[in-house]
Amino acid sequence: MLRRPGEYEPPIGKLWTRQESRIWTIVMFTGTCVLYASRAALPICAATVAKEFNWNKSDSGTVLSCFFWGYALTQLFAGPMADSVGGENILPYSTLAWTILTFFTPQLFDFAVWTNQPLFFLLLVRVLTGIGQAFHMPSMASMVSRHLTASDKGRVFGIVLAGSHCGTVLVGAFGSILLEKAGWRALFQFCGIVSLLWCWCLRWCLDHGRSRRISPTSEDDEMLKKSGVESHIVKKTLAVPWSALFKHPAFWAAAIAQYTGANAYFTMFNWLPSYFHEEFPTAMGFVYNVVPSSAVVVTSLIAPYIASRLMSTGRSTTATRKIMECASLLGVAACLMLVPLMSSFPMALTIFTMAMASRGLHHGGVSVNPHDFAPNHTGSVFGIFNACGAITGFVGVFLAGHILEASDNNWSLVYLVTAAQCVAGALVYALLGTANKII
Repeated sequence: MLRRPGEYEPPIGKLWTRQESRIWTIVMFTGTCVLYASRAALPICAATVAKEFNWNKSDSGTVLSCFFWGYALTQLFAGPMADSVGGENILPYSTLAWTILTFFTPQLFDFAVWTNQPLFFLLLVRVLTGIGQAFHMPSMASMVSRHLTASDKGRVFGIVLAGSHCGTVLVGAFGSILLEKAGWRALFQFCGIVSLLWCWCLRWCLDHGRSRRISPTSEDDEMLKKSGVESHIVKKTLAVPWSALFKHPAFWAAAIAQYTGANAYFTMFNWLPSYFHEEFPTAMGFVYNVVPSSAVVVTSLIAPYIASRLMSTGRSTTATRKIMECASLLGVAACLMLVPLMSSFPMALTIFTMAMASRGLHHGGVSVNPHDFAPNHTGSVFGIFNACGAITGFVGVFLAGHILEASDNNWSLVYLVTAAQCVAGALVYALLGTANKII
């Protein structure tokens, strides 16, 4: 299929060899790790920052959630852009942008206080950071789709996504120490430096990988098609059939499951540090910032292998996706329903650790559905999926802040509402979900 005159064509690459696949899995995993480490920095020190700048719960919820305003909306075109020009061409620049913003966040927050409209400037900084990070996951999804066979995509991308939880654990561990010893400003600068190191590593890998890029022959195209990977020219000139996708009930079932699960995760992700800080003030921040997130790291890493094991026993891909996603959503819901009964720090830590562990099973379910639905447009579809999840960042997190403000810090109400949504998401996906190709 020929290109239109004047149309830009991204560099074309072969399937990754086994060694390259391992290297890129590690690189993308660590990239997702540092991405979420920088994202978790503000939630971890939110109580400290709020005290310094005199924020109430509504203010904290607004600042925490506005990151997702830019993040969610940018997802809508970040995916198609990644499929069009290549995720490899986007990642170095988008990573550098949010890395710089992360490093200078303390200075930007201080500058905001000196302006006539401090809240507006704070929101602007967080929105721009969200826009910069929005290109990360769709770009990686597009890269995985183009360079791996159909049988490897779900497993590798599930591992890559698990880096998000690993980053949360690392920043929870080191961040708690930095927060206590050096203050919250040092935490952002630490995340910025680590992110800059990964940006350099990414650039090095891309430069050394370009030597393998060649123009595909007809034999290459045939090999790619047999392997479940279309050539860049085929993917480049075919428009995404959005109408067929949006009319399919399985897409909306997956989108609802993605939304409800992400709502639970982001509510815990953003508010758990504040919850433990207020409900159990004598508890060690290092413990409650690390233990729950450590559980989700473990389950998210093994979830792709559990899914592969289920399919090897004869279960269909659709049945496997439903088992993994429903186990995740219902597990989270069951744990959050126990929040009103929690009376001690060990009990609370155990329940939220189990909830986070249940969330990790999602990486064998809906999180890899974009590869099932649209193998030739994975970046674009993943962008839509990620937007559905990211919406909860500014709806769910923002709403939680207002519920807490209006109910005199009724944390049980926040988590019961979250649990009810998870049950609804599980029911919808169990009835309508699929892993079949849609477009």
